[in-house]
Amino acid sequence: MKQPPRFKPSETAVLVVDVQNDFVDDNGRAGRDGADMRPLQVAVGEINRLVAGAREAGAHVFYITVEHGPQVDNGPYQARYERRGMTPDDTICQVGTWGAELYPTLTPPAADEPRLVKHGYDAFEIPELDRELRSRGVRSVVVTGVVTELCVRSTAMSAFEKGFFPIVPRETTASDEPEVAEEALVSLDRWYAEITSIDDVLQRWCRQ
Repeated sequence: MKQPPRFKPSETAVLVVDVQNDFVDDNGRAGRDGADMRPLQVAVGEINRLVAGAREAGAHVFYITVEHGPQVDNGPYQARYERRGMTPDDTICQVGTWGAELYPTLTPPAADEPRLVKHGYDAFEIPELDRELRSRGVRSVVVTGVVTELCVRSTAMSAFEKGFFPIVPRETTASDEPEVAEEALVSLDRWYAEITSIDDVLQRWCRQ
């Protein structure tokens, strides 16, 4: 089988997606609802390892977070809340709250690493992301973060459609529904992204 294309670290960007308290912390929205947050917390440690490797190799790192609230959510989002019997105050990662802050054990952004905010699933709905990637000569994006079946999948799919080569190291993404997350990875691997391991990505960079 032909190997997928390999890119220099300078042509690669790691996207750290939605590693925020409401998604990962035991006291976040999902944790308070009784979900097992340990798989997501383990993934954060793996993301930190990948970020360290990216910085050492000279790859780019972008931090993406999501913020919700009645002033920023679009109509379909608000309609979804209503269908689920939720009020605007029930939404996750409310603007300006602890829940929207980066999870404390995540390696924080360096001074020169962009931090961008979205208001939906897909990070490429942020116009600056596409512009910043292209201005740096990026050809491949390594999509990491939570949760696998929503924002990670949406971002990887959009990257593919925009002409980037998406890679998802399976250790660096998780969900509080592991079976659903695995289904998402299988689908991505078939149609949109290369699903691989952290060690494979790091070894590629070392060989460049």
